[in-house]
Amino acid sequence: MRGIITAVLLVVCMATPSYARGPYGSVAVAGWSGGAFTDDKTGVFSNCIASANYKSGINVGVLVTKTYHWALGFTHPSWALAPGQKFPIVLSFDGRNTFNVDGVAASRVMVLVQMPEDSALIKSFRVARTMSAFAQGNLFQFDLNGTAILLPSLVNCVKTINASGIAAATNFTVVANAAPKLVSPPTPPTTASSLEPARPQEGSAELQLEAMQIASNFILKASSLTHASLLSRSETPISLVSTGAAWKADNATGFVRIIPSQPNVAGLDVAAAVVGNDAKDCKGKFASARNSELLDSEVVFRGMSSCEDSEKSVIAEYFIFPRKAGGFIMFSVLTPTKAVGQQIQPQSRDEMNAGFRKAAYTAVGQ
Repeated sequence: MRGIITAVLLVVCMATPSYARGPYGSVAVAGWSGGAFTDDKTGVFSNCIASANYKSGINVGVLVTKTYHWALGFTHPSWALAPGQKFPIVLSFDGRNTFNVDGVAASRVMVLVQMPEDSALIKSFRVARTMSAFAQGNLFQFDLNGTAILLPSLVNCVKTINASGIAAATNFTVVANAAPKLVSPPTPPTTASSLEPARPQEGSAELQLEAMQIASNFILKASSLTHASLLSRSETPISLVSTGAAWKADNATGFVRIIPSQPNVAGLDVAAAVVGNDAKDCKGKFASARNSELLDSEVVFRGMSSCEDSEKSVIAEYFIFPRKAGGFIMFSVLTPTKAVGQQIQPQSRDEMNAGFRKAAYTAVGQ
């Protein structure tokens, strides 16, 4: 692991000669470039790497070690990460396969993601045309060109140097009909469950990313929320995983859900449906309402329900906006009717809800 981090950090992120030497030979595929590298101190072959620069300023690198362990590296000179920090990343390929992975900050400007050779993650990367990455409230998108040739070319690089030494370095790029199979490491690493693809509904990967982006914007704009953060995919309710994102704060919880376009379904129908579901779940005193209103010339459909029983005492507010791509974007905010042993005053609640509506409107527009 340390070797992978060092190589990605020092080579993919514009490595310095004092730590790594190369490239020897070359890998050149559709904008990806690299070759073989050795440890500068020992001269021992360590890995083969190829990287590509994107207009966003992000450099994406693909690395395979001499023992056939794979990793992705993402770098940007303006990032200010805490080395060793771990955080969840959602990777999506062609809007179909979605993977929940852990990124590790190997430096202030570089994030590392492992790709076990026998995982569905690396197989998706190899055949995909596009890749989306959502991390820490930011969405990044990349065109993937030539990866079906890039990965076998990197394998060819490792096989050649392992067999004949660094003096045999040449052009390692393979042609399409001669691409060798990926080689497994001598002791295959255990594939973590987090690297297995989710099985969302058709086309839901992009809906997940859209919901996560909007939810991130919402909690940033909702000033009345305290210590708000997105939930990881493992913490998100199953009913939301395919098309939504959930969040929590000290004083409220909620979610954003993308509702694809359906024939003859209006915003008030959506509001009525969610309020009706709340009524079924409430075991005690229940009240509800729904309406539509204008917010800065935008039609907002609202639903409200309150439930007070032996288990909870909460008010749920729903804000439903028409979606430009069709369908609706629904925001849910659940707040307790009491705080610190005291009932929340109606005026305070009205002010909070007005702030939530405004934050939702702003989040949709970004």
